[in-house]
Amino acid sequence: MPIEAWMEISRFGKKVVQSGLTSSRFGNISILRGKDIFITRTRTMLDELCEDQIINVDLSGPCINDKIASTEVCVHRAIYNKTSARAIIHTHSPYAVALSLMDDKIEPIDSEGKHFLGPMPVVNGGFGTDVLAENVSSALMAHSACIARGHGAFALGKSLDEAYTIACMAEHSSQVRYLVKIYEGINSI
Repeated sequence: MPIEAWMEISRFGKKVVQSGLTSSRFGNISILRGKDIFITRTRTMLDELCEDQIINVDLSGPCINDKIASTEVCVHRAIYNKTSARAIIHTHSPYAVALSLMDDKIEPIDSEGKHFLGPMPVVNGGFGTDVLAENVSSALMAHSACIARGHGAFALGKSLDEAYTIACMAEHSSQVRYLVKIYEGINSI
């Protein structure tokens, strides 16, 4: 495995946890290099990744390493096959998860979210399922982020830096929308 692949994923694993986008054992990260997907191993702590916790799987379909890769490997594979993404970050961001239980689409109301992110579809499907893979990859054909209902955000980019920025925007916009909903609810009483 290229040393830069695991080091890059490890660096963003730390950032994702430190910024509160997920807790250590939730979420996954991958990058695409040619026909190889480098993805976090199942049951790893994103803020303590080492080289043997990044798994190489084939873009074209299931392989032996799928069994030890993240349970979301089928979702990452589907995204790479349907979009021009080169990096994916999946978080269990609390505000995005909360809103996904209330709405079918998260529409940013903050200026940056409206301008740079746009609406985020909320999709259904159990984690690690073909249904989730189909729904997330289809949503990401026209959006840079979507939310799996009750599960978390999927953000894509041409690099992990871009995917991380989108994941941050998705959670920030979700937090702003959530806080406004709470305020409006309190004031309607």
